[in-house]
Amino acid sequence: MNLIRIIFAVLILSNLSCKNNAEKSEVGSIQNESTTQFDVPTATAIIEKRNKDFEAALKAGDSIAVGDIYTIDSKVIGSYAGRANLIKEVHGLVQDSITDIRFKIINIWGNENIIIEDAYVEFYHSNGTLVSKGNSLFVWKKEDDTWRIFRDVYKSQKIK
Repeated sequence: MNLIRIIFAVLILSNLSCKNNAEKSEVGSIQNESTTQFDVPTATAIIEKRNKDFEAALKAGDSIAVGDIYTIDSKVIGSYAGRANLIKEVHGLVQDSITDIRFKIINIWGNENIIIEDAYVEFYHSNGTLVSKGNSLFVWKKEDDTWRIFRDVYKSQKIK
């Protein structure tokens, strides 16, 4: 039930906080019934590492490795659900030479079960051209002792 409340809160927050704040970073934690304090530096290091894994896998054109960063039951809100569908989508990106993604963490919240990342994301064509940019909200959870993206929301911005 707590997971449902957290996801509902994330969706509301994503609608309220989709303006670009890439210039400053803040971190915080979600209050929960647990007595365990949310370790922001550790969570940030985990997400930075997983984002680097994502960047490297996409650059290598490895849609399976990108898919492995998502949970089996993941959802990219407004697009598709499940790791298998995500792998197909990433394969299409690679075929279109979209092989570079860059993440900038804006905020991180969470607890021992969930990490929520508010990020600014840019997608690039292999020739260096910016293809898409915008804000993302990622809900990370542990699956098989590895932090993976459970929900992914992306709101693109106009490229000037």
